[in-house]
Amino acid sequence: MGNENKSNFLTKILSNALIKNILIMAVLSLVLIFITLYILQVYTRHNHSAVVPELKGMQVSDAAAIVKAAKLDYEVVDSLYQDDGVPGAILEQIPKGASKVKEGRTIYLTIQSVNEPFVAVPDLENASLRQSETSLRTLGFNNITIEYIPSEYRDLVYSIEYDGKVLGAGQKIPKSSRITIKVGDGNSPFSSGDSLDIDDGNIPPLDFGGQIDDNF
Repeated sequence: MGNENKSNFLTKILSNALIKNILIMAVLSLVLIFITLYILQVYTRHNHSAVVPELKGMQVSDAAAIVKAAKLDYEVVDSLYQDDGVPGAILEQIPKGASKVKEGRTIYLTIQSVNEPFVAVPDLENASLRQSETSLRTLGFNNITIEYIPSEYRDLVYSIEYDGKVLGAGQKIPKSSRITIKVGDGNSPFSSGDSLDIDDGNIPPLDFGGQIDDNF
């Protein structure tokens, strides 16, 4: 008798459309929650992390196999030039070596440039030697030779040369190039022998104290 009453009670509840809909929504909600948690676990690779290998100093071709073995990816995003660097070697990496990341994470690499950068030579004609040398060294030119030529003004720059050729303003050459600054020696017959110390590139006018003799 008691079991029959319980059965009738459950039958009445389940036959109620409102209660039936509530139960169906509850079951569907539980299923959706389970599916969502499962997808998030797969997407974030829960409990699956990888240790980032130390790649600095290695060639990209050699690092590729190590990155793959760690179940990671890599991408070269930049290149720099260092005078003592090995072309193609990895200079920096993000994330750093020994970092723990999710499997499949991309490691971003900066490598040593194979080609040396070219730098434009400024207009230094008629500038002073001091100004010219400072400007060139600031741009990264450190292999500089100074050659004196006959001139009225000592230390006045007449030309900047590379590989035996005169360089024009804006012309680009490698930073490690050996360049020659040709400057006046101040030993011309018209020279007073004084050193020219100018910063703006203007040549002081010659003063002959009057009209020049035609037979001079």
